[in-house]
Amino acid sequence: MSTVRIGTSGWDYREWVGIFYSQEEKKFSQYCRYFDTVEIDSTFYRYPSKGMVFGWLRLSPNNFVFSAKLPGLITHDKGLDPTQGIGADLTNFLELMEPLHRAGKLGPILIQLPPSFKREHSQRLESFFAMLPGEYEFAVEFRHTSWIGNASRSLLSKYGVAYTVVDEPLLPPSVELTAGFAYFRWHGRGRRPWYNYRYSTAELEPWIPKLKDAEKSVDRIYGYFNNHYHGYAVENCIEVLKMLGKASNSQLEALESIRERRRIASPRIGFEMSEATLEAFGTALSPVEELLLSFLDRGRLLRAKSIGDFEIRMIRNDLGRIKAEIRDYFIEVDVGNHLIAHNCADWSKFTGEKRFCKHVAKLFLVLPTDQASKILEQIRSEKDGWVFKTEE
Repeated sequence: MSTVRIGTSGWDYREWVGIFYSQEEKKFSQYCRYFDTVEIDSTFYRYPSKGMVFGWLRLSPNNFVFSAKLPGLITHDKGLDPTQGIGADLTNFLELMEPLHRAGKLGPILIQLPPSFKREHSQRLESFFAMLPGEYEFAVEFRHTSWIGNASRSLLSKYGVAYTVVDEPLLPPSVELTAGFAYFRWHGRGRRPWYNYRYSTAELEPWIPKLKDAEKSVDRIYGYFNNHYHGYAVENCIEVLKMLGKASNSQLEALESIRERRRIASPRIGFEMSEATLEAFGTALSPVEELLLSFLDRGRLLRAKSIGDFEIRMIRNDLGRIKAEIRDYFIEVDVGNHLIAHNCADWSKFTGEKRFCKHVAKLFLVLPTDQASKILEQIRSEKDGWVFKTEE
């Protein structure tokens, strides 16, 4: 039977305080008391410092294993294009992670591809696979349906890269075993965003036979829950371990404590979401978020997501004309006249470049998905015809 390690994607979530964490102790120390693995989410957004990696090494127990996301600089910004110097980028990242690797604490590195990376780019993907050093383990997460099928299975098997089995709204939960280990990710089934979701027992039960079948075929199984809002990831993670008969007594006690604390804290849960730190956001981007990255960087997108929905007052939204107030600012989007007007200081710096500030991005995040996607697609395809105006 294989070794099964199941944890969460990230651990540094302020909203877990009071539900899973106590105030008195470091979050990571508390996390390690209950789990033997975690997926490092922050490496997708930026390279870790040497000090940070040595901190993970020093503070984690001997049997603890980290998985880590490959930086988005390689997968998203440079699109795995070998002419963009991704070989050096990969080397730099692996050198930073080497202390964990030498200590036997580094598990798979997750190559999460953007939805725009389709099967037609398979040659580029294979060229990248050819760069991967054999002493490390890699998993790839496809996010476009064109990758489903025998051809991608053959490619991954050729290079020993694991197919990432996902539970999310856009892809089927197909279990493909293409390496000596299996990699599972549960994103959630919410609408905006996916990972603001609590799985029911009935939704988790079908995964148990899939995990047990995988145990018979691979040496190791890694699984991570990305539905971090309100501590749902911790709760669902322990539930799956319990169903597998692998939950420890301390995990079972934590599960009961989480459920009790949730019942007590439920009246104020909605207000905790707006206080989340940058680490609190997963990377399974919605279609609107993917489009917004055409107009701003990930940092500003994360800051936009940190603005509470209650901080926006919609004044008008009809016939292609949107007016809203957000915090102390005003936003107007006039689709017919190809105009966006806004009055924050950042916006005034971006109008010439036709970039978005966090307030304008937040407006699109709260609009209905179809409406937001349609307008963003139009702006992106006709950017020269749009006016970004500073509203006094």
